Amino acid sequence: MRIPVALYPYCSQLLPIVKTFEELQSKYALKRLISPPGFGLIGKDAGYASNQITVGMNVDSDCDFSTPEWEVLFVIKTVGSESISDELLENVIKKAIQSNKSVAMFDNECSSIPEYIRILQNIYPDKIETHMGNLQKPVSCDNADRSTYYHFNVPVILVGGLVEEADTLEVLLHLASEFRKSGTFPSVITNSPLADIFGFHNITPIFQKHDLTESQKISELNFILHGIQDDERPDVILMEAPDAVIRYNDFALNGFGIHSYMLCQAIDPDYFICCVPCELAVGNFLDALSADFTYRLGCPIHAAHVSNLIIDSLNLIQTHQISYIHADLKTVRQQIMNQSKGSSIPLFNVVDDQGEALYQYLCEIMTI
Repeated sequence: MRIPVALYPYCSQLLPIVKTFEELQSKYALKRLISPPGFGLIGKDAGYASNQITVGMNVDSDCDFSTPEWEVLFVIKTVGSESISDELLENVIKKAIQSNKSVAMFDNECSSIPEYIRILQNIYPDKIETHMGNLQKPVSCDNADRSTYYHFNVPVILVGGLVEEADTLEVLLHLASEFRKSGTFPSVITNSPLADIFGFHNITPIFQKHDLTESQKISELNFILHGIQDDERPDVILMEAPDAVIRYNDFALNGFGIHSYMLCQAIDPDYFICCVPCELAVGNFLDALSADFTYRLGCPIHAAHVSNLIIDSLNLIQTHQISYIHADLKTVRQQIMNQSKGSSIPLFNVVDDQGEALYQYLCEIMTI
């Protein structure tokens, strides 16, 4: 019997989680999506957040937690929910507990439990479970040599985007689901705070270690990832790039893709799926990017997912911040139709077919 849960605060970044939640784990059943006022999502289907097809689950307000439909509130701090204050989160958690619900909090940007959560745990013992940014060390690391650089003996697939919001998590989750359904076991590396719910691994904490130099972080990544391979014996390793894979332009630096570069120094990708905003899915441009990534990341682009995300160029120039709108999926389909013949890199729309075509293509070019 699955445990019924609600997600809070729902935002567009959680849509891929919503779509694949019950495919990728068997412990929980997703019953409610809850959003605070101001996000513009209350009363709308979950797919509305990214202008995608109807998911079949509407977003509710945080006014009434008395419904018996769900038992556990998943409070998730992720990109897109930064505007929600700790005070609001504290009030929501209190309301849930006072409505006889349990709470599980997920935050991979925080290595220790926030003070207000500690206070609530003292007041309501056994009601709050925390999943902070702590990486569980693989068992095989206990006897491994930290001074060795390890190589990997299974195919490694990197999923990354030109901007962080360009559906990298969506592509990763659908591919993980397709591999599992086919009987192929993937070890999955993601940035999602819900990683451990799905049996995935979150390496974000390594990048946040202030006591390690950048080169030591690369060594630590190599050590941990090799330990995961030894523990799980996967058929394939699926990795979500930890940041945008490249400087977007002179106005949006994207952190220069430094973390993605570090990850690719720690583990060589064999295949690279690049997620690109709709208007950038152009053959010549992708070919130039692919040549650059061959040197930058050690791997060319093998396939591109075309996102319905469109960058607001004017706002980018004025604010030096990336903002965007979501085009309808017809625009994506038309772009793929127009550009496929002139592109040496195959173009896919994972949102339309839940990754089936991309998965089949990978099976054709990979040896597992």
